[in-house]
Amino acid sequence: MAARPHLVIDGALLAAGAVGASDIIFYIGMEHRAAEAAMRHALAERPADIRGRAQIVTAPTGYVSGEESAAVHYVNDGDARPTATPPRPFDRGVGGRPTLVQNVESLALAALIARRGRDWYVDQGRRGGIGLITVSGAVTHAGVQEIALGSTLSDLAAGAGGLRGDAQAVLLGGYFGGWAEVDEQWGLPLEPRSMRARGLALGCGVVHFLPADSCGVEATSRIMAYLASQSARQCGPCVFGLAAIAEAMQRLATRSAHANDLDRVVRWSGQLAGRGACHHPDGAVGLIGSSLQLFADDFAAHQRRRCLTVSRPERVAVA
Repeated sequence: MAARPHLVIDGALLAAGAVGASDIIFYIGMEHRAAEAAMRHALAERPADIRGRAQIVTAPTGYVSGEESAAVHYVNDGDARPTATPPRPFDRGVGGRPTLVQNVESLALAALIARRGRDWYVDQGRRGGIGLITVSGAVTHAGVQEIALGSTLSDLAAGAGGLRGDAQAVLLGGYFGGWAEVDEQWGLPLEPRSMRARGLALGCGVVHFLPADSCGVEATSRIMAYLASQSARQCGPCVFGLAAIAEAMQRLATRSAHANDLDRVVRWSGQLAGRGACHHPDGAVGLIGSSLQLFADDFAAHQRRRCLTVSRPERVAVA
């Protein structure tokens, strides 16, 4: 939205035409001021008929505010929390009308495909297409990359200037994704179908390389604390379940675990899946499951109030 607002507008017009929508709403988080300013400027440059059917809604800050039913709920009632389903927004959304909720990356790509053709898009990727990936952690240059779908994890790291030291794990798909071994994924494609077959997902397109000197338990605990704080606070599994898991994870991370804290995390996370009013708890426990599997030895050590990462001998280079 900030860099190519007219592509987003063009894509939204195409989507509206495809589903027969009369109105278009651009839902922009209030923290994204550059994006909102660029979109307002771009809309002002459009003909009156387009300006008349489009509006910008400034969304409140919050992790769940971007969920599709939360966006519709906010437009309708000023409450940016997910709603119980059904009905889904495509059945009954803004003003009770069927509503398509789409992300801006897909809209911008749709506009490019409309201009340049299907063959252009397919030719961009090894497995057809391109996508945006946010890279962070143990890389030289963190930031957003445009990659060809089918590129490997090693390609992504190279595009970020290479790894900065060793990486012991990689988080694929952001906070609703999962942890994986770097070595196992290094030469494999970052492409949705291939990743699903490996039990992984690209999700929101976030890839984080965990440095070798960072603790996987501590990293997961920080994520869980954030996800618990971003609860919509409208169902027990989210309010009490995530909070209890986050507290136990924090004790494990700080090596002050109570007896059976690890067993509680395993049991509670297994009980939360599918029980929330929205999918916020599901995403959180999915991340926990991958963490418990990949960092099993680390969790066991933290239950005994030890950390394998800090107890590893330092590597010393002698010239």
